[in-house]
Amino acid sequence: MDIDIGAILQTALGAATDAVRKSAPQVEDYLREIAHGHEAAIRSLAEALARGDIDEATFNDEMDDEGRTLQAELQAVAVVTKAIAQRAVNAFRDALVDGITTAVKAAL
Repeated sequence: MDIDIGAILQTALGAATDAVRKSAPQVEDYLREIAHGHEAAIRSLAEALARGDIDEATFNDEMDDEGRTLQAELQAVAVVTKAIAQRAVNAFRDALVDGITTAVKAAL
């Protein structure tokens, strides 16, 4: 029985890659949205520091707050990324099982 494991693995890799590719733009859009959402606040803080309206300690405190907020928002990206990885693993496994099963049935 001759099963072309290399071809089956290539198909499985393609399936996993497709699963990631289809979901990746969602993550990129979310990251862009997060950055855009913080832009005005960060710009205001930078301008206030430059004008002398706030001192460096206040600026650093405010930037720490921005950092904590950003970190919390990025936790959602971790959840989405984990879901994307799981879809890729499932697609890879399904393609392997289908490919090997089909090859074995064809060889019999």
